[in-house]
Amino acid sequence: MSSPTQAADPLFLRAMLESSPDNIYFKDTKSRFLRINWALARYFGLKDPSEAIGKTDFDFHSPEKAEVRFQDERTIMETGTPIIDKIEREAHKDGSTSWVITSKSPLCDEEGNLIGTFGISRDITLLKEMEDALAHERNLLRTVVDNVPDLIFAKDLDGHYTLSNLPHTHFLGKNSPDEVYGKTLFDILPPGAAELAHADDMMVWQTRQPMFNKLESPGQGRWLSTSKIPIFDHKGEVKGLVAISRDITSQQRAHQELEKINSELQRSREELMSALEELRSLQLQLIEAEKMKLVGRLAAGVAHEVKNPLAIIRMGLEYLKSQTFGDKIIPSVLEEIAGAVQRADSVVGELLDFSAPKKMDRVPVDVNRLICNALLLARGEIAAGKIAVDSELAPDLPLVPLDAMKIEQVLVNVLTNAAHAMEEGGRLTVRSSTHQVTGIGENVSSYSDHFRLGARVVTIEVLDNGPGVPEALIGKVFEPFFTTKPTGKGTGLGLTVTKTIVDLHGGTIEMKNRPEGGACVTIVFNADTQ
Repeated sequence: MSSPTQAADPLFLRAMLESSPDNIYFKDTKSRFLRINWALARYFGLKDPSEAIGKTDFDFHSPEKAEVRFQDERTIMETGTPIIDKIEREAHKDGSTSWVITSKSPLCDEEGNLIGTFGISRDITLLKEMEDALAHERNLLRTVVDNVPDLIFAKDLDGHYTLSNLPHTHFLGKNSPDEVYGKTLFDILPPGAAELAHADDMMVWQTRQPMFNKLESPGQGRWLSTSKIPIFDHKGEVKGLVAISRDITSQQRAHQELEKINSELQRSREELMSALEELRSLQLQLIEAEKMKLVGRLAAGVAHEVKNPLAIIRMGLEYLKSQTFGDKIIPSVLEEIAGAVQRADSVVGELLDFSAPKKMDRVPVDVNRLICNALLLARGEIAAGKIAVDSELAPDLPLVPLDAMKIEQVLVNVLTNAAHAMEEGGRLTVRSSTHQVTGIGENVSSYSDHFRLGARVVTIEVLDNGPGVPEALIGKVFEPFFTTKPTGKGTGLGLTVTKTIVDLHGGTIEMKNRPEGGACVTIVFNADTQ
């Protein structure tokens, strides 16, 4: 007696055959259809599944296709081994193509005797087309990825490479992407470089934000611009990252070369501006030198023209002084005239001194001795002004090749000017010192460019605590006929002559106002000049 389940088997089979969208069939040992379902009947173009009974695949398919299926069924019956999920291409009379996936097995009776075969096939045309499209896109993407010059790679959350295009593979020193897959940075790169790159990976994973165009230097003079983007799954969870690195070595080198060129251009511009300033200074010096020549010629002409008349006037005054006049005012008038003649004669003397050719009789001398002699010569002016004198003379100064008489004249002029500046008394300080010119630190001054580096120089300073010189006028103190003294008190040639003498000795002279009040005149001579 059969069980209820066994009794229901034909019902279940009929339900499956009538409703399944897949093609189902049963065949005898000669590959003739014993039964097919409605889906296969519709596929064959039959009105009823029974119309297929006793027929074979040769009645519905091309001989080539029917032969393939016939041989598959022969193999199944001979070996007893089923064919599972065989994919087959179907060509139709209208020229269209479809794809099916077929499974076939041996068909046995209740005693286990082989009585044929049965199978089921499903239309997978849409799936196949999607698979082909996906494969095409995959191949297209792989072709692009492998042929772009940029380095492209992907990693999972454990840092293992899941993608490496050929440029990236070769960059890592490998021949095939298979040598990269599954490895991490620490398996390929030096520890330091691996740690830096891994830190960037961790930042992308943790922040879930991309990193764009980071400049990296992997060594060997190469530069990369790297971007890394997190990869998300369908749930929005980070599963890894994809990155692209572009070799910008040539651009970086060009940028560095451009910066170098710009730096050189800037340096050349500064040198050009410096040369231009020097040229302008030289031009002004030439103009001033030419002016001094003209002034000297004018001074010489004026002095010679005035000198003779002054001599005649002086002789006349001497004669008149020897006469007796009834008017007592006349002698005083004659004295005033004599004083004016004396002043005029002094001016003429200075003009001649200014314009006369300068011949130097230079021998090694002790500068301190010249200073002491000058102080003695100027003692009258100093004492008359009730001025105290401090001497700070350095011992063991080197001898300096100078014209002693002319330098004494220079010092007397400077000392006298300082004394005249302190009309109500004051303190005059005279210093001497020596050092080597180094061009750094305290040696940087207006004369650092005048003497060669390493030269020994002797410096003389004359300091007063008078009112100083107005800053707007201090640059003119050595110009001819410039003076800050009242009319009749100075000719404006003393410091001009002084500067001329110092220049002829190859030295420098400058005047500056002191912060605490008063002025300082600094004279520097080269002690190495022979």
